[in-house]
Amino acid sequence: MSSLDIVLGDRSTAISRDLRLNLNRLLTEGFLNPTESALTLLATATSVEHAPLVLYAREKLAELGVHQDHVLEAEESAAIMGMLNTYYRFKHFIHNEEDYKAAGLRMTALAKPVLGKEQFEMLALAVSCINGCEMCVTSHEKVLRASGVTPDKIHDLARIASVVKGLKTLSTITVP
Repeated sequence: MSSLDIVLGDRSTAISRDLRLNLNRLLTEGFLNPTESALTLLATATSVEHAPLVLYAREKLAELGVHQDHVLEAEESAAIMGMLNTYYRFKHFIHNEEDYKAAGLRMTALAKPVLGKEQFEMLALAVSCINGCEMCVTSHEKVLRASGVTPDKIHDLARIASVVKGLKTLSTITVP
C-alpha cells in the first residue's frame, strides 16, 4: 500500500479507485514536474481543507527539499485566492463595472511572490478552478500561456484541482 493510499483510506468503491488512480497518475506521470505537482496539491488541498492531503503534500515537498518559505506561500496562496475569487465572482455576477471599479483589497504579495510569478500563477489557476471563479481562471490561464506554460501543464493544474475537490467530497461521506 502506497503512502497516498494510506492518506486516502481504504475505500474500495469504483469511484474512490478512480479518484485515487487519477491523483496518483497526475502526480507521477503528468506534465508537471514533481515540485510543481506537489505545490499544486498543497494549494488545492489547503483550499478545500483536506488535512490528510495537505500533510501528504508537505511530506512530498520536504522529500523534494523545497524551501519552507515556498511551502508556506503555496498554502497561503489558497487564502489570498479565496479572497480574490470571492470578490471577482461578485464582480462577474453583478455585471456593473461602473460602480465597482477598483477592488480596494490589499494584494501586494502578488507583486513579488516567493515562488516566482509563474509558479504562483499556476497555483492561482488551480485554486481558482476549485473556487469556480471564471474571471480568475480566464485571467490566470492567459498569463500562463503568455509566459510559455504549455496547455498540457495548464490542463494538469485543472485536473489536479478537480480530483482534489472530488477527494474532499469523498472524505465527507461516512461508509456504513
